[in-house]
Amino acid sequence: MQALRRIQIVDSDHVFIKIPKAFMKRSLEIIIMPIDNSKAASETSTAWPKDFFAKTAGCLADAPLVREDQGEYEVRNTIQ
Repeated sequence: MQALRRIQIVDSDHVFIKIPKAFMKRSLEIIIMPIDNSKAASETSTAWPKDFFAKTAGCLADAPLVREDQGEYEVRNTIQ
């Protein structure tokens, strides 16, 4: 199996890959994954996004939540 591996630092939201002629007109699997231990700012942040509450407050006012009947509890055999 032929493989192409390329490591680069990405500074934009676009990545361009030059495909070798041997790969042309074939099904390819392209995997992009980080190889460093740093996390993106969105993964490490524990704060609420800006204007989160202003954008979501009252969003269910027209269709309030209703808890449906939970049914009967299943009786299971005891573990011995």
